[in-house]
Amino acid sequence: MKKLFHNISEWISHHRLMTLSFVSAFAVINILYIMFSVAPYGNHSMLYVDFYHQYGPMLGELYDRIRGFDSLIYSFTMGMGLPFFRNFLNYLSSPFNILMLVFPRNSLVMSYGFIIGFKAIASCMTMTYFLSKKFNTKSIALVALGLSYAFSAYFGAYYWNIMWLDGMVFLPLITLGIENIINKKTWKLYTFSLAIMLIANYYIGYMICIYSVIYFIFYLLYKTDFLAKDIKKELFESFKKCLLFAGGSLLAGGLVACLLIPMFKSTASISATGGTMPTTQYYDFTIIDYLMSHLSLTNTVTFASDTLTYPNVSCGILGVALLLLFIVNPKIKIKTKVIYLLIIGFFIGAFFLPQLDYIIQAFHVPNDLPYRYSFIYTFLMVTMGGYAIMNIKKMKFPFITIIYVSLMILLIFISQASSWANLEINNIYINMIILTLFFIFYSCDYYLEKMHNFFYLAIVVTVMIDVIVSINYNWQINQDINQFNEDYKPTVKLLKEVEKHDNSKFYRIENTSMMTLNDSSWYGYNGMTTFSSMAYENMAKLQNNLGMPGNEINSYYYVQQTPIYDLMFDMKYFIGPSNDDTRYKVVAREEEQANEFLYNVGLGFGVDKDIRNWSYTGNNPFLIQNDFIRKATGVKDALDESNLIRAEELYNDNEFTLIKYTYENTGDNMYLYSANSAVLFMQVGECMYYKDDTYLDYINYSDQIAYTYTDNYAERKIINIKSTSDTVDVVVGYKYYYDPGIKMYTINQDNFQKAYDILNRHSLNITEFKESSIIGNISLDESKTVYTSIPYDAGWEVYVDGNKVTTFSIGNALLGFNASKGTHKIKMVYRIPYFRIGSLLSIGSLLIIIFSKKITNLWNKFKPKKKIIKRKKRKEEK
Repeated sequence: MKKLFHNISEWISHHRLMTLSFVSAFAVINILYIMFSVAPYGNHSMLYVDFYHQYGPMLGELYDRIRGFDSLIYSFTMGMGLPFFRNFLNYLSSPFNILMLVFPRNSLVMSYGFIIGFKAIASCMTMTYFLSKKFNTKSIALVALGLSYAFSAYFGAYYWNIMWLDGMVFLPLITLGIENIINKKTWKLYTFSLAIMLIANYYIGYMICIYSVIYFIFYLLYKTDFLAKDIKKELFESFKKCLLFAGGSLLAGGLVACLLIPMFKSTASISATGGTMPTTQYYDFTIIDYLMSHLSLTNTVTFASDTLTYPNVSCGILGVALLLLFIVNPKIKIKTKVIYLLIIGFFIGAFFLPQLDYIIQAFHVPNDLPYRYSFIYTFLMVTMGGYAIMNIKKMKFPFITIIYVSLMILLIFISQASSWANLEINNIYINMIILTLFFIFYSCDYYLEKMHNFFYLAIVVTVMIDVIVSINYNWQINQDINQFNEDYKPTVKLLKEVEKHDNSKFYRIENTSMMTLNDSSWYGYNGMTTFSSMAYENMAKLQNNLGMPGNEINSYYYVQQTPIYDLMFDMKYFIGPSNDDTRYKVVAREEEQANEFLYNVGLGFGVDKDIRNWSYTGNNPFLIQNDFIRKATGVKDALDESNLIRAEELYNDNEFTLIKYTYENTGDNMYLYSANSAVLFMQVGECMYYKDDTYLDYINYSDQIAYTYTDNYAERKIINIKSTSDTVDVVVGYKYYYDPGIKMYTINQDNFQKAYDILNRHSLNITEFKESSIIGNISLDESKTVYTSIPYDAGWEVYVDGNKVTTFSIGNALLGFNASKGTHKIKMVYRIPYFRIGSLLSIGSLLIIIFSKKITNLWNKFKPKKKIIKRKKRKEEK
């Protein structure tokens, strides 16, 4: 036992820097979790905004798929069908996510906090490791810099974008790999670190690739001796390093080409890669705001809608002080200063030049969350801080004092100003206290060198306090794990009851009482609701045109609307209260009820070839749905416009108009929709549908407005109305002006029944279903187009009786193909586009790496031609 403790003690002593780095970062993240009652220290989770609606549920799906050995190629759980590898590479492919597999399913949300925590710890350790190798030292002061980097403002703002945090982890290793290429002519650290980063998140990896090229060029210039006697040899060596860097970069990309090439191909169908080069600045901040954002306890920027939208660059007041010391220290080479200031200047330019920002962010203006690459800037700040610390003893103490006093005067000046929106006065005082502590500890170290490690350890503790206070000031973590999990068991039980009731191979089900915008991923059912940057943009637009709420870019969600919609998209069941007991029936009940659609015709069915001319655009979803039925079956008017009895003006002035519309009630369901931008709200029965909170300013204009509950109509949608009254009233509030602007329709049951009978005769009967392979048979009484509610993707291959047929998009979003008269066997197979080409490149790259030793030996033998060397010798002899 003594020997074991001795060995452990010896190992810790040998690796004291990395051990201290781990322990300090571990302590910080645990203190933060305790402060915010994050599990396992309480009931709070790290779920927030997109992490709540997107990545959290998606991680649940990944967990279930790995545990259930299900396909990672294609998934029908969200968006009616989406290649799973796209979501995997964009959100879920971080190697740290392996941690969640250790947890049971009911503790999965807790694992997310562990993943974030370990990424922060890893960032601290890789930064410390990079600096220790760069400066060839084991100084404890480097741990303070590692903490400043790992718990910087970027982490404080974007901790919940867990797939971006990998960039913070691998950036120091990639940079060290670049320096190894130039200093040691070794490429493996760079290649493997970059390859892992590209797998972990190709989007952040792309930004790091841009940085890598810039850093390599400047660092090579820095290391190249242009005054060398043998300049040709020096330049030739630099050329070899360029080839080594290019080769290492290509190998990194080649190793993951099997994933990235298909991913690159698929981005043509999403919104996140679209856009035009901006001509004006689209973020709101000044140079002063930018400079202020470097201090401790500054407000982090999360959304583009925040008051100020400067980049999250702060690594604390220590980073500011060290940057000034880096600039003024005469012992640091001017060449070093120029090189690093030019590199960081490139990113400063990106903050202020929208065109450059646009390029770095993958030729796209982000929908929100500005400056997603700002951690690179912080990394450079900390690196320059490393130069400052390593050379601080070479500066005379009075110069250090001048820097301290100057910063204190600046902070006092800032505290007297009242216009700094991103920093409160009390926070400025905290900056002054922290800065003073750093100065005191350094002063003690300067005069008491024997206690060097003690005072540097005190600096580490001060940085820990600094980052804890800063993050505490910015974080708002209050999502309760129990609330997130409470519906899981009853919902899964209800889904199993539906599964027992249904004997078909495939069906879709939705939840109108949704918790997140990716409930289908969390609970594991085949749904249509989705919120993903990898969603098909054309599908989002089609759903919006059909009257489903969504942002027309990458999200849409299910609400019970017309039966035509459910027929079109194979919505056989939905969970939640039903507003139509004629065409739906309750088939299972737990805390919620599951309703079955009685007019379901399946995933695919034969339609008239005129469907290719379907008019699927416009602002009237009822006409679009009617046109679908007419083009598919020849049946007209499955939906009829409701009879408007009267329109009564309740109030009117120059700003606001209130109208009550009264419609005849046919006794069947009625459907209301408005795309009018002037509509502030619509009151139907006891519900108020509003676009934003400004409706509250107008509701007191008339005592005729009375409601008991509200529903957000910001993302417009068809409203399903069921009333027992003779008439249906709709009260509409218009801002500034009004026109009718609202549309009310009712189902024509006879025509709908005719259309259903026609489509049901030509329904695709699925005999074998796998998510990437569907087999079935279909009988057609004439040559038809087979319509499917599968989103169109070039990866789908369709075989009719064993013969591959051409596929095309219906409504610019759905998979379709033609088939002749008769009974046919249909097989639909999804294959990842360009996967074979990518795999060949990956295999080739792997073989090159395996035989790299032999290739390197050959490379090292490569020298300038002997004739040139002989000529040199003759000149020397002369």
